[in-house]
Amino acid sequence: MKNLPVYILGMALCIYIMIMYTEPVFFVVILVMILVLILDLACAFYLRSSIKISGEMTGNFIHHSEVIPIKIHIQNRSFLPINHLRIRINYRNKMGEISQKQWICTYAGARAHAQVTFHLESDCCGVLQVNMERFKVSGFFRLFAFSGKVGQTLEIPIFPYIFPVEFQISTKIRDFIGESDTFSKVKSGDDPSEVFDVRSFRQGDRLQRIHWKLTAREDALMVKEFSRPVGYPVVLFFNFSKISTEKSGKKKAIVKGADQLKAMTSVIEAGLSMSAGLARVQCWHYIAWCRDDMTIERHAIKSEEDVYEHMGRLLYAHPHIKIGNPRDFYGRTWGFDSFCTFLSVNTNMTIEKDGEIYEERGLDRDTFSGKNFIL
Repeated sequence: MKNLPVYILGMALCIYIMIMYTEPVFFVVILVMILVLILDLACAFYLRSSIKISGEMTGNFIHHSEVIPIKIHIQNRSFLPINHLRIRINYRNKMGEISQKQWICTYAGARAHAQVTFHLESDCCGVLQVNMERFKVSGFFRLFAFSGKVGQTLEIPIFPYIFPVEFQISTKIRDFIGESDTFSKVKSGDDPSEVFDVRSFRQGDRLQRIHWKLTAREDALMVKEFSRPVGYPVVLFFNFSKISTEKSGKKKAIVKGADQLKAMTSVIEAGLSMSAGLARVQCWHYIAWCRDDMTIERHAIKSEEDVYEHMGRLLYAHPHIKIGNPRDFYGRTWGFDSFCTFLSVNTNMTIEKDGEIYEERGLDRDTFSGKNFIL
């Protein structure tokens, strides 16, 4: 409606000239201008009530820094073409508080279905929330414009990259015995809740382990071997602690938010890459992180498929208050005897092993390329 004040000013000027100089031609001009004003008002209102807008994401598996195609469908049910249509798009990453907006300008023919594709790009992983908030449609002369709500929100998962990381696992981790409902199929243990095997009696076997029913049937002493519970010796903690900046004023929040999202992306990529590396060497482990209420979310990882299955949950993570000692924070909830090695991937671009700095050169692919972690 930016043209309307200029148009009204022109009408006022014509009225002034008509009064001052009594020129009949200006009377006709004023009538035409009033008619145009009414027609444009009616046209804009009619087009506003005859339009329907929806959107969809046309891509599938999107990684960060890739182009995200979004298609907008415009259904014009009127017998008039729409020459000037503006659609407002708001989008934000749900892991942070930074939001952006832009206007899409397009058109649609009479009684036609139009499509327009625009592209977004996210430097960080997470869930990109795209809200097609409202639209504005103008009449032919663009004197009047009426807005309406679209009311559709798209949630687009932006996935991290997982790069190869190598691990060497020590005997301490291999022989770790923890509380678990899963038992080893290759080694016996001391858990009497499940029998691993039954064998002949050997010198030194305890009498409490004799299988009396089988002994009576076989007419020879038979001994039960108990099962060995398979534990999760390694905990991989994704530390999404808030980072700070020395900048001041309004710019502080913007810089801080952008840095936070990038740091969380690095933590997710490095952590998932390490988790996949542990799974490849058949080291069962837990991945864990904090929820909004500072409770711990934890998931068991037995294979690479489990890594990809739980990857989507990490996209909904949020930054939280700073955790000074992630190992103690985790241990107070799950117990310190439930693991033997604790790895924390931090937003300050470091990796801690059992509370000590293990890697501080960064969390990017180049740093991890060829890296051989010894646990």
